[in-house]
Amino acid sequence: MAPDYVAFDLETTGLDTERDSIVEIGAVCFSYDGVIDSYQTLVNPRCSLPAPVQVLTGLRDEDLRDAPPLEVVAADFERFIAGSVLVGHNICGFDLPVLDAQGIRRPDAAYDTQRIASIVMPALGQYGLADLVEHFAIDFPVHHRALPDAEAARSIFLALLDKSLELPAEVLGQIAQWLTPTAFPWRGFFRDAWEIAASRPPVKRSMIREPAERDLRPVKPRQDAARVAVEEPLAVLAAAASRPDVFEQFEERSEQRQMLEAVCGALNDGTRFMVEAGTGTGKSLAYLIPAACQATASGGRVVVSTSTINLQEQLTRKDIPAVQALMPNAGVLACQLKGRRNYLCLRRFDALRNGPALSDDEAYLASRVLVWLGETGTGDRGELRLSPEEEALWWRISADRAECTNDNSPFVVDGRCFLLRARRRAEASHIVVVNHALLLSDIGTGGRVIPPYEQVVIDEAHHLEDEATRQFGFNCREKDLDALLDRCEAIVPALQNALRTAPVALDAWQQIASMAAGLPEAARSARPRVRELCGLLAAFLTDHSLPGEEQKLHVTTSTRVQPDWSSVEIAWENCRLTLNDLAGRLGKLAERLADAEKVGMLNQELIVGDVGRCLEDAQGYLAGLSQGLESDDPERIVWLEADRQDGGVIVSWVPLSVSDLLREGLYAERKTVILTGATLRSQGGFAYLQSRLGLDDCETLALGSPFDFRRAALVLCPRDMPDPQSPVFIDRASQTIIDVVRASRGRALVLFTSHAMLRATHNTISARLQEEGITVLGQGISGSPRQLVRMLRSSPESVILGTSSFWEGVDIPGDTLSLLVIARLPFAVPTDPVYAARAALYEDSFSQFALPQAVIRFKQGFGRLIRSRTDRGVLVVLDPRIVAKQYGASFLQALPPCPIKQVPVRQMPDEIEAWLARPGGDSPLSATLPATVGDAGA
Repeated sequence: MAPDYVAFDLETTGLDTERDSIVEIGAVCFSYDGVIDSYQTLVNPRCSLPAPVQVLTGLRDEDLRDAPPLEVVAADFERFIAGSVLVGHNICGFDLPVLDAQGIRRPDAAYDTQRIASIVMPALGQYGLADLVEHFAIDFPVHHRALPDAEAARSIFLALLDKSLELPAEVLGQIAQWLTPTAFPWRGFFRDAWEIAASRPPVKRSMIREPAERDLRPVKPRQDAARVAVEEPLAVLAAAASRPDVFEQFEERSEQRQMLEAVCGALNDGTRFMVEAGTGTGKSLAYLIPAACQATASGGRVVVSTSTINLQEQLTRKDIPAVQALMPNAGVLACQLKGRRNYLCLRRFDALRNGPALSDDEAYLASRVLVWLGETGTGDRGELRLSPEEEALWWRISADRAECTNDNSPFVVDGRCFLLRARRRAEASHIVVVNHALLLSDIGTGGRVIPPYEQVVIDEAHHLEDEATRQFGFNCREKDLDALLDRCEAIVPALQNALRTAPVALDAWQQIASMAAGLPEAARSARPRVRELCGLLAAFLTDHSLPGEEQKLHVTTSTRVQPDWSSVEIAWENCRLTLNDLAGRLGKLAERLADAEKVGMLNQELIVGDVGRCLEDAQGYLAGLSQGLESDDPERIVWLEADRQDGGVIVSWVPLSVSDLLREGLYAERKTVILTGATLRSQGGFAYLQSRLGLDDCETLALGSPFDFRRAALVLCPRDMPDPQSPVFIDRASQTIIDVVRASRGRALVLFTSHAMLRATHNTISARLQEEGITVLGQGISGSPRQLVRMLRSSPESVILGTSSFWEGVDIPGDTLSLLVIARLPFAVPTDPVYAARAALYEDSFSQFALPQAVIRFKQGFGRLIRSRTDRGVLVVLDPRIVAKQYGASFLQALPPCPIKQVPVRQMPDEIEAWLARPGGDSPLSATLPATVGDAGA
């Protein structure tokens, strides 16, 4: 007879599992047939309850004063859970360690609904308690109290069990087989589900979802294609007003119409064109509709490139389907294309399934992937939301090399290969959505990644230079070299294990084993040379960096003539020889494995992939380090820096300029190049971005926003803040942030230019704002950017402190975000090697380079505040240079027309309260007006 289950939850004084105390326990004993019993008690922690916990739970110190201490409660709770299987949400990550730290005896079996859900529903993405409650439509009126949370975990557990029984028995059996040897306390869940499934009618579902597209035909441009009359895309746009099934509310904007007409003309004429479209324009529809009309009329293809995931998802999930619905007879085909490493290789995964025992982490990822195979139509890892630990394992089963599409793969033959399917979809598509990284990597491969195209639209074009800098550059961490050597040493044991399954007399495998035998020794020989090189580089970095500066050193001609640089050069030569030997052995082994016919060697696909990846990395590090350490190229920026994670050394280099690379590799091969975004101009024109991107002679168009910013936004600038370089600036800024966030009752975002200032401010303001019920959420402190946005939306009486991730791409419309604070004007760090080298190219580096760059960033930050016609908000700039310096006018003039006030900081809270209290009905910002569609913003 199966044991009963006990779902439980703990509320504690904090998140430190070793030191914080339990304040409440809730538990529910149940079986498949229903609830058997429940248990709930408050616990006296013998300390004051922290303000954040009081806000979260609603508990107060007086509620706990007369509660029994844990030593009284423990025995009762141990009896309640004895002999059962524990159930709870994230109990492996938190609740079980707390019980263990408090010495409470518990059963070993513990079914963590968070981990189980990530396997049963691998593509859900979010596995928080509230996420799963919402997904399963579970009644959950009370949050963050132990008994209601335990009851929610019970309901989720039963829902997950039902969900798991929808899987084929062979899937459940395979997962149970993988997980049974692991140390996961929840491993028995899938064995239980498998046993239940065995007594039921079999689930009829393929383990791999069959391809939906079988007869895709590549688009072929027609030589006699006529120009698209502008009236055609305008008619499609106008049709949106009569399609409430596509757009719940729609209002055509004059700016959107102007942009659509200009894009249509550029596509017809084959020009280079740059257009800035303010927030609310609906720029994505303004280029997608003419692109769809052009591509379907000509039989050609338009590539759309973006920078952020948010915009890619908007285009593929919302805007492109809308265009397809508005053009039902045009047959518009579209897809998203990613680099090959984003796609699962079925051959490699099959080899993993049939291989020897997996590690715990491999078993967990393989289980998720196996369930996902029955659901996914793309094999795109983006559907899985992999953790950093899973990312490190994904490369073993990804379509990492060109051989993945060889005709001898059974998955290629039967059409199920995900990479092949992705390429065929792209070849058959009129619109292909990519990111800037793939767009630029396609240049390096000679156009073998993206199907041939003559027309490209580059959205979020202000990111193109930075992405080109990354794509055309090089980066090698000390730990990357260590990991390469570790992987090379691990190849031989894996190969020996695999060869045990091959026929003993097979000479080919014996030759392979002999050839591989020297790899561990080659890796061991390289290791001290790598250590010596990295040690000398780290010492050189320390000795030649200025005290107090970030550990980053620009390696210039003058740097290379320092006496201790010769030691670096000697160490690199010694290291290069050993890495060359290692790469040579890997190359010969890779060739031999490729020639060998598969006759039963276990895990051959994975081993071939591992060897190929090691060879590719070894060759890449050799070439990159040689270019960075050996040669002094004036067209290359080389620098050393300390790794923030482990203190190891990093060697990096990038091209001094990417304009020629873009001009020759991207623009020259295209008939039409259109660049767009909400923040392309600086100091009144496009000249800065045109010169940086190599498009000095392109046509330009600037379109404002349809929003009435005079009614929507107020800008407050300080009269009496100290200079940002002053030692009292952070203290004064922190106090001002407290005052203005109080005035807005949270609903705030504070933008910083450095993590150090963010952390200092968080430490100063958290406790004081928490006392007033306002939660302070710090990027890198309280969670990821995505998590912080979700927390703000669910609890508006909060303030987010964010750095680079929050300056753009964050969309929080409505009253949830009413206050935006910019702590410092976003100038680049002057000592950054890339900035310093590029700034040196200008006669007046500040006004020609630093200022335009900062103004564009400032505009991006301001764009977070007003996201719809009905939004109202206040921007507070704490940096006094915006009014004290002559160049400050460049920042203010870059904003849309809105009231700007220069006031003492003590007056700011009153100004904020008055502005936010103004009724919205007396202005064009009425909530009855429709929102703009087709615009992701900057």
